[in-house]
Formats: sequence, C-alpha cells, structure tokens
Amino acid sequence: MAGAALHIDASDFRALGAAMHRLPADLKARAFRSALNHTGKKARTQVARLAAKYSGLPYRFTRDAAQMRLTGDDVEIKLRSKWISLAQLRARQTRKGVSVRGRGSYAGAFIAHSKISGSNAVLIRKGKSRTPVRELFAANPAHAMGADRHGEFQRMAEKIMTRDFVPRLLHEIDRRLSRLAGR
Repeated sequence: MAGAALHIDASDFRALGAAMHRLPADLKARAFRSALNHTGKKARTQVARLAAKYSGLPYRFTRDAAQMRLTGDDVEIKLRSKWISLAQLRARQTRKGVSVRGRGSYAGAFIAHSKISGSNAVLIRKGKSRTPVRELFAANPAHAMGADRHGEFQRMAEKIMTRDFVPRLLHEIDRRLSRLAGR
C-alpha cells in the first residue's frame, strides 16, 4: 500500500484572508450573522432529536420545546417544556385501565375530560372510594437535557457548529457578493 501525501499551500489561506479583509464590514457582519443563525438552527434540531430519544417521546414534542437565541457571537439553545399528558400520546381505554403504546398499562386509570387542563386526560384515583383524582403524565423533555451529566448535548452542538460554520460563512459571503456583482 502506497502512502498518500498531502500538500497544503499556505498562499491560498493568505489570499482568502486578504480578500476577507477587503470586504465591507456590513457585508461581513450580515454574512456572519446569517451563517451563525443557520448552523444554530441545525444544532437546535439535533438537540431536540437527542432529547426525544432520551425522554422516549416523539420528536414533535421536543421540536417546539427547543429554542435558540443569538446573543452577540454566541448561540444559546434551551429546551423548555411542560409535562406531557399521557392523553397526548394516544392513550386508549381498556377494561382494566388505560394503555399507552410504548409506556405500558395503567391499572385503574380512566380517560375523562379534565377541568385542570381543559382537555381529555388520563386520570387515576388513589383509593377505592371516590377520592380526588390526579392526572398522569409522561416525561418532560427538558429533564433529559437537565440530566445531561456527561455534557453530550453541549458536545454535539459544539461539534455541529465547528463543522458547519466556516463552510456556511463562505457560502453566505459568496451569495452576497454574487448579489452585488449582479446589480
């Protein structure tokens, strides 16, 4: 097996750096902001997918819970959500209680309209008499991110940002320059 040689010419980097330096400041700022926004959205999507995997919930619940905010040169991704009702996971009434696909059966539970949430809910009583009912919930997707003791969410988001940011920045600059040349 023959060895492969890699030759990098530093003059290309110098030429690219000089060309970037000559660009107008507002064009560079807009391209930077757009590239940061694009790669931040990619990272937000992957964080939401990982939270869905950890919480055992469908992606549709974590997609809307993941929020991204650009602050200066930083991207901040937060996962904010409430507890997901078992009724939202297509619970169905059985003779013995309520069954939820992927979650199991809840003996003695029943589906009824809840005055608290204003929609159908899976409810259960603590005792055999007509004691007060309580609503049953599935996971809270934000807890998956909060329980990230090994920093997996942060590492994944940083990896996406470092891998995709520079190519996207060059794309945004090229797109803006081609618009200027077309005028």
